[in-house]
Amino acid sequence: MNLPIIPDDAWALLSPQLTDHRRERMLKTAEQRTRRVRLVVQDVHQPHNVSACIRSAEAFGIQDVDVVSLTTKFSASTVARGVDEWVDISKHESEAACIDSLRRQGYLIAAAFPHGKAVSLENLPIDRPIAVAFGNEHGGLTTDWRDKADICFTIPMFGIVESLNISVCAAITLHDLSSRARKTLGAQTYYVSTAERDKLLNKWICRQITSWPLQLPRLREQK
Repeated sequence: MNLPIIPDDAWALLSPQLTDHRRERMLKTAEQRTRRVRLVVQDVHQPHNVSACIRSAEAFGIQDVDVVSLTTKFSASTVARGVDEWVDISKHESEAACIDSLRRQGYLIAAAFPHGKAVSLENLPIDRPIAVAFGNEHGGLTTDWRDKADICFTIPMFGIVESLNISVCAAITLHDLSSRARKTLGAQTYYVSTAERDKLLNKWICRQITSWPLQLPRLREQK
């Protein structure tokens, strides 16, 4: 299926239909988006866990989420209503496809996989774009991630039961990485560029105003 091409004048022409508060909130949110940190989830069985992971990404300003589906079917409807309007979700049918895609885009791949060479979360590097991968609630990530990832990591825990829900692990990790990267890299490097911000705004306004294909030609004539 061919996706519609989002016009580059959509935000300018359609955003006046929003309230001032809504327009300013969308603008500020777009300005604070990042592609320096990226979330990957594989075969998360529980819909509310998938939803919570993606909600955490959106809450911390992370624009891109990858979903690897080996045994569990994923669809946008799996995500709590509304979250998929604000983040870009890429679906993959194998670990290799996801890893290859991330590598082509220049990401360091960090897998949440405990073994002898795994580093602690606070030691994950943030000097280059990083994608963090989490497995499902039962078996975690497949061993392909351990073998193909650039680095494996764990979250330090100090309780008797050293186990956290995947959505909690994702939230802790994304908060740590986004906070450190924002402070260390500075706004110009960490946040999306002005051109990327404008693309997001055009995409978001078209998702909000679904009649845009009919409205835009008329609005252009009125200019």
